Amino acid sequence: MDKETCKPGIVIAGGGTGGHLFPGLAVAEAILKLRPDAAITVVGTGRPVEARALAAKPYRYEVLATPRLERSLHPANLFLPARLAWSILRAGAILRRAGARLVIGTGGYGSAPVIVAAWLRRTPRMILEQNIIPGLTNRLVARFANLAGLAFEGSRSWFPERVKTVVTGNPIRDLGERGDGAAARRRLGLAPDVFTVFVFGGSQGARRLVDAARGALDALAGDRLQMVVQTGDEAALAPPAAWTGRLVVRPFFDEIYDCYRAADVVVCRAGGGVAEVLAFGRPMILVPYPFAAHDHQSGNAVYLEQEGAAIVAEDAAFDGAAFARLVRELMADDKRRGTMARASRELGRPDAARRVAGAALDLAGLAL
Repeated sequence: MDKETCKPGIVIAGGGTGGHLFPGLAVAEAILKLRPDAAITVVGTGRPVEARALAAKPYRYEVLATPRLERSLHPANLFLPARLAWSILRAGAILRRAGARLVIGTGGYGSAPVIVAAWLRRTPRMILEQNIIPGLTNRLVARFANLAGLAFEGSRSWFPERVKTVVTGNPIRDLGERGDGAAARRRLGLAPDVFTVFVFGGSQGARRLVDAARGALDALAGDRLQMVVQTGDEAALAPPAAWTGRLVVRPFFDEIYDCYRAADVVVCRAGGGVAEVLAFGRPMILVPYPFAAHDHQSGNAVYLEQEGAAIVAEDAAFDGAAFARLVRELMADDKRRGTMARASRELGRPDAARRVAGAALDLAGLAL
């Protein structure tokens, strides 16, 4: 047995997209604060976002090839049972190497074999659900879990009665201080006292939002407004001359929390990333990604709009004109923005990672 596995082994499985990976990493950080002696293994799918996020982390990283259920009548589905069985066997080997005493699945198809392997080994198992409508993987593997941590109260009815559920919020990295918006704008190279919009699309679906922002630049050029845009890898935006000094564009922000601190309004998708926006108490213009599995982003967006924290815009109609109109509406209405910000803060759970870590360690009898 290797030296690391003499420590309490904890396996966090998910990955594939940032919406599944980053909550797991936030939980890992929280666990190490409660159990500094823990040996954490992250099981992913081998996608580039995982290697980039884990590069400087003190965790063992294991890649598990996991078959996906194709959503059409695809011949590959015929071989799914055999391929899944092989993945479960490989997952069991990973759990043995890790000396796993606790397994946390963050959703996504990559977590399924690990949760099932943990069930076969009678290792305590917790799953996390980031959306109000649970994903297919979590709905299938819930019967193999001991505990489900939910981002929203409305998700409880989707899980079997025998599975204990607890509303923890969606785990995010430690906020530190929410901070001074003016200071954050200065760090981004922007004016400290000008209305600021932050636009990002998450690891999927950024192109529509970037295109809408580009289309709005001419219309908004005369307004006292500045903008921060995270384009992701699949989109680009060249700042026009009229926006010199008031438009910051990057593929990714290493310190994205400064973008939230700087923002008066955030324009984004409605996936797991909204947990960070809520933690900072920012009003949102939400554009649900229409190709998300089971349209779960629309469920999230409608819930947040009903709670008063967001305005929802339809993806197909979200062009430059719609972007400019909605931003101007909020910029002109301080009272409405204040009401939305209060609703956002009330829904935010900045301590979600600590809640999940505590519940998971209790489940496994590892709490100190």
